[in-house]
Amino acid sequence: MLPPRQVLASPAVIAARFAVLGVLGAIAIGVAGCGSNDSDKVPEGAAAQVGDASIQEAELNRAIAQRKAQAESQEQTFPEEGTDAYNQARQQALQELVLQRIVDFEAKKCGKPCQVTSKEVDAELDSIVQESFNGSQEDFDEFLTTNQISKPDARRIVRFNLQQEELFNTVTRGVRFTDADARKFYKDNKAQFETPAGREVSHILVAEKQEADSLRAEVTTGNFAQLARDNSTDTGSATQGGSLGRIQKGVFVPEFEEAAFALKDDEISDPVKTQFGWHIITVDVVPKQTTPFAKARQQIQQQQLQQTRQTEFNEWRDGVLKEWQERTVYASKDLEPPEPEASEPDLEDVTVEEVPEVEEQPQEETP
Repeated sequence: MLPPRQVLASPAVIAARFAVLGVLGAIAIGVAGCGSNDSDKVPEGAAAQVGDASIQEAELNRAIAQRKAQAESQEQTFPEEGTDAYNQARQQALQELVLQRIVDFEAKKCGKPCQVTSKEVDAELDSIVQESFNGSQEDFDEFLTTNQISKPDARRIVRFNLQQEELFNTVTRGVRFTDADARKFYKDNKAQFETPAGREVSHILVAEKQEADSLRAEVTTGNFAQLARDNSTDTGSATQGGSLGRIQKGVFVPEFEEAAFALKDDEISDPVKTQFGWHIITVDVVPKQTTPFAKARQQIQQQQLQQTRQTEFNEWRDGVLKEWQERTVYASKDLEPPEPEASEPDLEDVTVEEVPEVEEQPQEETP
């Protein structure tokens, strides 16, 4: 059986894979079960047969060499030939090649909407060079050489990723998430758009009480941030005008926390002694806030449209992979993907960049 869940890569993800993870080794594949056991249908010299397309042993060996080179370039150990880990690496590499054949077949079946031209491949490669190699073709070529990836291999992988995107766009072309859908989601998930009441704390930290007293005599709400930048020994918060962000109880040392939670909005404390030195503290009390639907609508529609499209594509994809299951044959049992374990987690599907949640996370720095 072929992998039930695959990653659909965005251009940014593809570029990152070339730059950081390599190419073949970065395609996340979850294997499940096995294909047909009619190994006599696999041509001599082939590792697998996918429909009427063969995957040659030489191609599989080249994929393994690329994985090994990638591991060595990252100072990682690649498993020794003959070990279970090595056999698993061969299975995974073969599944990646099987997936490429399936995507190619489905893109051809899709027709013109899923057609990827040589110019588009060139443009994507140029984008990878610009975004991930600072525009240096020489550095990109060196990367390919280090990872034993030929230029034709690089083009094939880029074409494969672009074909996946086109298939995704075609399959989900009719998916919509309307304004009414967004309103219902907002109503049903109101807590996601609420920010609880809290207090944002800033401080100036100095070593000596005399200096703290001098600063306290000078400080106001208007000049607090600048005095923190100029004088605070807490370099992390000093660059932020003394800000420690929103605080919660149980994070800071008791003396600091007691003073911070006793202050009223915009009030400035007298110098407070802790094990870190002397603090001058001020707080901004923030009331509970609810993001109105008008402001949240675009975020909701972007997030939920993405998820709805992914669900639609997943259903299509699972059906396609099931169809190809019976049309995929392996040359030997040890090349077939193993049955998944019951506890195997789902792999993450990647489409477009997610819109961040509205809620803020409190800082957890300790002065």
